[in-house]
Amino acid sequence: MSATVAGVAYRAMGQQIDVDVTVTAFYDTLRRFVELCPGMLTREGAAGTRLLYTGLPVSTLNTVAVGIDPDPAEVDAFAKEMSAMGVPWSMQTRGEPEAGVRDVAARHGRTNASTLPLLAADISQPPLSEVPAGATVREITAQDGAVYAAVLAEGFEMPPEMADVFAEPALLDAPDCTAFVLEVNGEAVAAGFNVVTGEHVALYNGTVPARHRRHGYYRALVAARLRHAVAAGARYGITQNSTMSRPLYEATGFHLIEDWTYLSG
Repeated sequence: MSATVAGVAYRAMGQQIDVDVTVTAFYDTLRRFVELCPGMLTREGAAGTRLLYTGLPVSTLNTVAVGIDPDPAEVDAFAKEMSAMGVPWSMQTRGEPEAGVRDVAARHGRTNASTLPLLAADISQPPLSEVPAGATVREITAQDGAVYAAVLAEGFEMPPEMADVFAEPALLDAPDCTAFVLEVNGEAVAAGFNVVTGEHVALYNGTVPARHRRHGYYRALVAARLRHAVAAGARYGITQNSTMSRPLYEATGFHLIEDWTYLSG
């Protein structure tokens, strides 16, 4: 199942997941991230178009997200606003964009299409994967933000100043957000970030630097993050994945609920 009809519950392996509710929860976690970071902006229009501006130099992190029943005039107004911000940006749709949305995107030079999968799972019975011998999982607060940022910078091969944004103290100390590292002999070798909203948790920023891969660290940290989320009241997990991490999540019980299209310049 590569995409869903809006409002239809997704069923697989005994799971039942309301796709629209899950997508709304995912957007809520993105909004929460933006609200906690200085200089970022998000808002939603009457027709469900969302603007998410981080200022980071990545087009999928500055988006005009189109609702399931789009108003082309509203989408165009949001696109004009985003275009004036001077950052790489994209127009995001759930599934394939309809012709009217493609026309608006083309007027703003957004003609290059790429996709990212949105996966979800019922995590009420989280995996029990053990942490590898000699490793420990630690929650990170603002006091140790540099440790978390260093793993992100190396794992994602991003500039340190960009990694520092994801280690913003307000993020790391927010009660509904938790950063994690997995450490081996005192060295952080994997990282991840959870945002909980109601019964949902979104899993972000999962990474292991190349020199530490193929030791089971990523799998162990994902399992620990899911157990933490369940303890915090979450029942459903949501994530967007790279081709590298997607098989691991699917082996953990996650399933594709939608493909999202990003139209960029």
